[in-house]
Amino acid sequence: MPNTHYSDAEIAAALEACAREPVHIPGAIQPMGCLVSLDADLGRIRQVSANIEDFLGISVADVLAGEPRTVLGDELMDLLDTELVKQDSSASVLTATAQVDVQGKRHRYHVVAYPSGDAFVVEMEFEMYPEGHRLLDKVNDWLVEVGKIDDIDTLFDTLTRRVQELTGHERVMVYRFDENWNGRVIAETRLPAAESFLDHYFPASDIPSQVRRLYDMNRVRSIPDALASPVPLVPPCGPDEALPLDMSRGVLRAVAPIHQEYLTNMGVGASLSVAMHEEGKLWGLLACHGLAPRPIEADLRDALCALVQVTMPRMMLLLARADTGLLHAIHQSNETFSYEKKHLFGPDDLIQHQGGRWLELLDASGIALVNGKQSIGTGALPAEENLIAMANWLGRHQRRDAPWHTQALGETPLAPWQEGDLCGLLAVALPAESAHWLMFFRPEQRHSKRWAGKPEDTPMIRDGQLVLTPRRSFAQWQEEVRGRSLAWRAIECRAAGDLAKNLAVLTSSHEINKLNEKLKSLAYNDGLTGIWNRYRMEQAIDAALNAAERHDRPFAVLLFDIDHFKHFNDAYGHEAGDEVLITLCRVLQNRLRPTDNLGRWGGEEFIVLASDCDLVGGMHLAERLRQSAEELDLGNLGGVTISIGVATWRPGDSRKTLVARADQAMYRAKEGGRNQVEAEATNVE
Repeated sequence: MPNTHYSDAEIAAALEACAREPVHIPGAIQPMGCLVSLDADLGRIRQVSANIEDFLGISVADVLAGEPRTVLGDELMDLLDTELVKQDSSASVLTATAQVDVQGKRHRYHVVAYPSGDAFVVEMEFEMYPEGHRLLDKVNDWLVEVGKIDDIDTLFDTLTRRVQELTGHERVMVYRFDENWNGRVIAETRLPAAESFLDHYFPASDIPSQVRRLYDMNRVRSIPDALASPVPLVPPCGPDEALPLDMSRGVLRAVAPIHQEYLTNMGVGASLSVAMHEEGKLWGLLACHGLAPRPIEADLRDALCALVQVTMPRMMLLLARADTGLLHAIHQSNETFSYEKKHLFGPDDLIQHQGGRWLELLDASGIALVNGKQSIGTGALPAEENLIAMANWLGRHQRRDAPWHTQALGETPLAPWQEGDLCGLLAVALPAESAHWLMFFRPEQRHSKRWAGKPEDTPMIRDGQLVLTPRRSFAQWQEEVRGRSLAWRAIECRAAGDLAKNLAVLTSSHEINKLNEKLKSLAYNDGLTGIWNRYRMEQAIDAALNAAERHDRPFAVLLFDIDHFKHFNDAYGHEAGDEVLITLCRVLQNRLRPTDNLGRWGGEEFIVLASDCDLVGGMHLAERLRQSAEELDLGNLGGVTISIGVATWRPGDSRKTLVARADQAMYRAKEGGRNQVEAEATNVE
């Protein structure tokens, strides 16, 4: 019956009921073994499986009425009574011989024992693999082989091939969960009779949350016969218990009817799954499918668990090597910071120089540093106003000590500022920089996602109640994925964080340097014209006097004054007077040699320090400056002239005596009619 016949509320209720299905307390086991439930002190038998006589040769009634040692034998009871088993909160795997004969011969049993509430559960299967050393050899061979594999794809391909050879299942897969618990087949070995599911996705509902939780406490799920009738427990519940026995930690737990139907619809007659954990979290499954029922020995099942437990650390090592490679490359890039800081480059220069390398390392198409008011960046980026809007939103809503990332920008609150096909964003705040965000962008990655059947369950009425039934078809169903970029990996977020920290250091250093330069400019430069102020010029003259005394290096000072400067202020205002000063200084600065320096001495008086210059050279330089001032066109303000006095160093000079001679010469130029050059007096006073 189509889904559209039911309301959203009805379907939601069916989904919730499915998620609550008590798969851990089915009240029955699979027929591949038998079960005995004891009191916690092992003194009394509480429940048994209805097939107990097939395995122990004792009727259900006799088992329930008997003593545990009589039923299970001294050897097994002694093992169960050890502190090691009693203290094991998960499950213990044991091997023991029963006390009685079954069908005329004694058997050895593979035993799984575990606590369950107030009970202690013993699950027993016939030991079918007397040559246990052969399996140990297989595990040892895998230990050697896996140590030589340096590629994750090869690792999983080899694992599925080895498991298929050991079990004979027609299809063996490595099935990895994504962030939404959908599964994807990333490796597969199969026989020709089995359909391929390689690179196919399975929806999260195929392995619901309560089943995933079981894999966290019990790594293996074996179903040798998907259609086998369950064997009930007798009695259905233990003494004074309202619920059936919790068999989460066992291997015999009966298969839920909905899962039986699922396997039948898939064409699977036998199933074996082994959980694959990464750092304690369920990462995926090793999944084996037989097209027909396929008994599997308990020892082989345990050996397959060992293969997986060997494989996962190798996978994590290979991932760690790749991550270390990325961090090493980032570290090498960070070494550039030391060079950049020595050369006082700013973050904008660094992003221009190193941005391309960072984009390559993080597989991004654009990088931007945004401070809430402006941005700098390179590559494919949204417009600056959109970058600023994103940074402002992040500043209001995002923790500064954690990266913010998405592969579907259009599905986030930042969607209004998304541009073009830029769907992926990784943003990291710069420490101690309140509004600075380092942003990496990725483009849309359109692709076809192949599902093993359309990912939906079918609601129908069963026993007067709406329930979800498993998918009936596993034929390939293709979904076109749009609006998403490549996902950001945790190591990429960490690498971006490292870059942000170093950029913060550089930004702070750059701001401090700019402040120092500003303070230095205020201390040494005239605030109006930008040329040296009197303090800086006095320092330079004192340094020139010391050099002249030590090395007999001549130099000259040119002191000049703007003629009739008061006229500009009176006739046009002080702003016009300031413009005259600024313009004149700019023009005269361009007429000086690189070794000469111009400074403001006070008001409209200026001074030039000319190194390696005698009196004749000083007079030539002064005349060039006078002519440049005379030729200057100030538009509506007219023209301007200057009067210059020239003095050169004499042994024994001080700054005061040297400048005084230049000052006297300048006044003679003014008294002589202005707009002229005068040399110092030749007599020594």
